[in-house]
Amino acid sequence: MTQGVRQKWIEAAYSEFASLGPDFSLKALSEKSKLPRASLYYHFASKEELLEELLLLHQENINKYHSHLKENVKSLIPDLYKAVYLHKEGILFHRQLLLHPEKDEFYSLYRSANEKSFAILLPHIKRLFETNGSDEEFIQFYHTLADAWYIRLDPNHFSVESMIALAMEIMEHTLGLFSGSISPNSK
Repeated sequence: MTQGVRQKWIEAAYSEFASLGPDFSLKALSEKSKLPRASLYYHFASKEELLEELLLLHQENINKYHSHLKENVKSLIPDLYKAVYLHKEGILFHRQLLLHPEKDEFYSLYRSANEKSFAILLPHIKRLFETNGSDEEFIQFYHTLADAWYIRLDPNHFSVESMIALAMEIMEHTLGLFSGSISPNSK
């Protein structure tokens, strides 16, 4: 029973972090989750310990997301954004990691997860752009695109279409940073 309550705290806090970032209120979390606040301190010594558990859960969710990418993404557009849509809460959590880089563990997890995502997506990325650039150039450029995309992502307008439109807008405005162009066959 106590493990179930602990898991409820983690799941509720994960959702809260995805919405508000690490500065969410434990009192508000308790009220929203309808869990007694005292039980939080039975399971976690501090908010920092809870945040550590959230990062572990996020790593598990990243692994599931990467498996989904490997199995389901056949082309960057629209398949990537269909996958993103199915993993909305994890994507929003991931966005908060970027928005709070002052915590090294947040930015480190954000960056390492993106590295793995890019390794999976690299063949699709290369097809999207017409260039002879190196893999490293593609990856560095795609980091720029991903950071801009996460920063500008509107959690209140989270649809496949809006995410594709945002990605296309960012790509079209940042191509000057990269010696290539978007392939007309990939749009």
